[in-house]
Amino acid sequence: MYPRLVSLLFYMFFTCVILNPQVNGITLYFYLVIPFLDPDFSRFLASTARRWAGPLLIAVIASALTSPSSAVRILSIGICIGYLMYTTERRIGYLHTWMVINILFATVQFAMYYINRDFSIQLGPTNLSTLIWGDYATMTNTNFYEVFYFTRVSGFSREAGFFSSLLVASLILHLFSDSPNKKLIALYLFGLFISFSKSSMVLFLFAALYPFRDRLRQVHPLVVMIAYYVVVSAISVYLAHNDFFGSDTFAHRLAGYAFMFDARLEDIVKGITAQDMMAHYKYLPYIRLIQDDMSLGALFGGLPGTIAELGIFSALVVFAVIAFTASDGFVMMIFLFISATVSVTTVTSFIPLAYLICYWPRFVEYSAQRVKSAHHYQPLPGYCKT
Repeated sequence: MYPRLVSLLFYMFFTCVILNPQVNGITLYFYLVIPFLDPDFSRFLASTARRWAGPLLIAVIASALTSPSSAVRILSIGICIGYLMYTTERRIGYLHTWMVINILFATVQFAMYYINRDFSIQLGPTNLSTLIWGDYATMTNTNFYEVFYFTRVSGFSREAGFFSSLLVASLILHLFSDSPNKKLIALYLFGLFISFSKSSMVLFLFAALYPFRDRLRQVHPLVVMIAYYVVVSAISVYLAHNDFFGSDTFAHRLAGYAFMFDARLEDIVKGITAQDMMAHYKYLPYIRLIQDDMSLGALFGGLPGTIAELGIFSALVVFAVIAFTASDGFVMMIFLFISATVSVTTVTSFIPLAYLICYWPRFVEYSAQRVKSAHHYQPLPGYCKT
């Protein structure tokens, strides 16, 4: 019972990000501490350390050389992945329970937008986070506005786009389960409808790649990562020449790839902050297009954001760790799609879930061996079912 209570608390703060406070611009994620309230989790980490300690240590050291804060975030992601695996193996996870709660609350926000718009805004993340934490409220954006004639809402996430990404990652994980529930899938799809954003496109990309999953599984994850970077770079350069057609959303997600061709060599090697970016590269039209995000300290989304933050050499080490620990090319591609809007070192909930998807096939195989030898829990579903 006690491990289930700890798990319930973890997934509450994990999926309801606005419940976590922010101090001096840094969000204090309670779900990084809660797992250690369960002694069995520490024993799980100790018993599996030889499988994850080496790659995690390499990534942490490489990032610490140029960005200590990134090293802390990578370690934090490792904690999240470990606890997600622990609760999944023991079948005490409450991810989908709390996602249902999020979707139901988002439905209220959606309905109230058309009944009483002001009250709907009051139910938004900015007001709720301020109500709970006051001056220590985490950064949010109540971006309730209409897309294709329907508003989009955020549930208990910090904004609609993050909520959409969380829904996509959670749904894909559910589809990997041994017995996907059709009603739950329908509820997830409804949640994606009322939180529609460009992040929702990941689900369509997943569906498009699904028929080719067997072929992609034969491709090494590193090859998939390189091919993805090359293709997206070509698209980004084309869009940059057209100033991203005035879209700051596309610029935030893709401009980093074009910037790698415009940046000075020393900035690529050493890394660059958002403040320095604004000081030295504001002459670039696409930098001016996303200057509001950069004024808040945000760099580019996707892989270039990590390069800009860590510098090329540390970033390449981190990318290599991800590529050589990923299970296969198919899940590597899903990971790249989900993480396209933020850095791969972001701690917010949908990124740890993206890593879990990336490691799922190997985790299932390894977990089945552990369960068989321990005779404690029911084995996880075979990867062939996906």
